[in-house]
Amino acid sequence: MTLDDVGTILGIPIIGRSVNAVTLTDQQAHALVVASLGVNDAKAIEKLSSTRGQLVKLEWLQSKFSGCKDSDTEESIACAAKTYLLFLLGSTLFSDKSAALAYLYRQLGFATRSTAQQMAGYMTLLEAWIYEYFRPLKPHQNMEYTIQFPHVHRWTPHQEFGSTVSHLQALQEEHDRLAFHEVTWDPYRDCHQYHPYHEITFYTGCLKCLDVVEPYPPERVFRQFGRVQTIPPMPLDPIRAIRGVTVGRYRMMYHYLDQIWESWENHVLSARRKSNPVRRPTNYVDGYMQ
Repeated sequence: MTLDDVGTILGIPIIGRSVNAVTLTDQQAHALVVASLGVNDAKAIEKLSSTRGQLVKLEWLQSKFSGCKDSDTEESIACAAKTYLLFLLGSTLFSDKSAALAYLYRQLGFATRSTAQQMAGYMTLLEAWIYEYFRPLKPHQNMEYTIQFPHVHRWTPHQEFGSTVSHLQALQEEHDRLAFHEVTWDPYRDCHQYHPYHEITFYTGCLKCLDVVEPYPPERVFRQFGRVQTIPPMPLDPIRAIRGVTVGRYRMMYHYLDQIWESWENHVLSARRKSNPVRRPTNYVDGYMQ
């Protein structure tokens, strides 16, 4: 998934400043939960301890603001509003969608581990991205959609029936059967008049969301830009790695400077490194050889 996918699917800017926050101690995180969310010391300790870090679960946040009533005190309503905003930020929104992409990269990494039971991040973006690229997995198309709108509006997901496990198994089997011609390698080639490439798509480096820093290597997916795939460079080496006892404790740290992202125009692939436009394949072998 690239910055071009984010911009075309969601129709929002993909440039902006890095999303940063001051690193807190455990004591500062505890004090912030007590003061902002309106809970006592014992409850704050319980919720923070259950996540083994400076985190609280989205389910708990939802239970906190969903019980708010008009008859509650102004202080309680203010705390419920703060809780709702924290839930909203944690489950769907980020002020900079390159930050959302960095966070989704990290969560996709966590989801591949055998002990993972769920996944966070911008699921609407991931779902729409799957529809764009994999033809057999597409739902019904929204008949009221016009090309000027963001691509997320193209699809009308339908209700699935049956058990979750059986449905996932069916999807996996369908994915395993995908043939070359069933993958849309460059899904936006006919709509660039309304959704043009932004040059930042070819930025090469890292994306950041708070303490999450993830590599962004456009050289590995040139087919998605309608270009011939060349041999990509070696993956970016992390500066440090930590393997914890849980999924959430697994960390890969990469070198990142805010100044690099903010001067992204100096860190995009040159015309030579962008490869050549791909010829439209006339058959499977032609497409495979490209």
